[in-house]
Amino acid sequence: MKDVLVLGSGPAGYYASILCATNGLDVVLVEKEKLGGTGFANGALPIKILLDGIKQNPHITYEHLRKEYTRKMTYCQEKIMSDLKQAKVNLVIGETGFKDKNTISVNGKDISAKNIIIATGSRPSDGFGVVYGKNVMTHREALSLKNLPKDIIIIGANVEGIEFATLFSKYGIKVTAVEMMQDILSGNDDDLKKPVIDGLKKLDVNFITGEEIVKLEENNDKVVVTLRSGKTATAEKCLICTSRVPNIPKGASDIGIEYESLGIKTDDCFITCVPNIYAVGDVNGKCLMANAAINQGIVAALKILNKKVQTRKNNYEGIPRAIFTIQEIAGVGLQEWELREKGIKYKIAKQQLVSTWRGISKGYTDGFIKVLVDNEDRLQGVWMVGRDASELVGNLDILLNQKVSAGLIKNSLFVHPSLSEALLDALIKLT
Repeated sequence: MKDVLVLGSGPAGYYASILCATNGLDVVLVEKEKLGGTGFANGALPIKILLDGIKQNPHITYEHLRKEYTRKMTYCQEKIMSDLKQAKVNLVIGETGFKDKNTISVNGKDISAKNIIIATGSRPSDGFGVVYGKNVMTHREALSLKNLPKDIIIIGANVEGIEFATLFSKYGIKVTAVEMMQDILSGNDDDLKKPVIDGLKKLDVNFITGEEIVKLEENNDKVVVTLRSGKTATAEKCLICTSRVPNIPKGASDIGIEYESLGIKTDDCFITCVPNIYAVGDVNGKCLMANAAINQGIVAALKILNKKVQTRKNNYEGIPRAIFTIQEIAGVGLQEWELREKGIKYKIAKQQLVSTWRGISKGYTDGFIKVLVDNEDRLQGVWMVGRDASELVGNLDILLNQKVSAGLIKNSLFVHPSLSEALLDALIKLT
């Protein structure tokens, strides 16, 4: 009997299996498809690789971009394989299903383990009753396009939809983004998303908001979207960027695992109703973000290793996140709209990146940092817009979790000159 059996090689499964194996446990990782799951192989990372190619060379042809993309994605597969081998994780490729609480069947063979970690991820829902493939696409098909269409409809002006809108519009494709909500990039302050939206409008992206889609159909190599208002939109391709559903392993309910439409039920340490089985990442539905999946995989591994665990108690409010458009939006903590909803009084400190010493050196022409501090001088949120903003906010989660004061930061040392000084420059403006 193995020590740990991990189902799925996406971010959650990858980190869980490597942490368990490097600490001496006998680990088997089972994957039914390409290594890396949606996070590394089919969604989150791949679209960033394409967008980074454009950022690094704004004049790159789509043909050259795809060659670079293929090279980098091949390297990612090799890296995952190498990392698993180095950690001595046993890899098995095939479809799985539970036989009992300690055993799964893979390719007709049984594998048993003391602990099982379900990290099978999620997939796009089929709420429109269409078959994904040639003209109606999910992120999988969109990432595989060798030839670009003349026009495309993107359903969902959320993070995924806006990142794909950025990619396609940069190559002159006529993009129409349809969003059921009134807001584009809902859940973000207006001053953060305005530069991104304005940039897309300059690329001729058309936004339709506050409209519900009542019909989606393919007609003579075209996709026709009908809205509740009676209006229609037509394009060669349609990309669906809406809800997702969990990938529940076969036989899960037969062995007592409970789940709902959002995902498998777990406690704060991601233990299911079956005590030796964990569910981490998208499959538990708690937070559909790769950094949350990584953290959950690590927490499950630490729990199995009987090591100290610090959980978020299912609270993913204010976790670090980013939108990887040309001008990125990135931050950690609460935004202004959230502070207002909670009735927390706050002060705002802003600093333009072009006015930082390193910003001058690097030739920045736009972008800013916004720091939100409450009346007790505690840091409530740090948000940025600008080139490579995502690289500047990741570790700030530690500061917010420790509830540090603005005064402590003002008394701290920063690398000089660096863009990170924008935080200091903003805070010293506060009275």
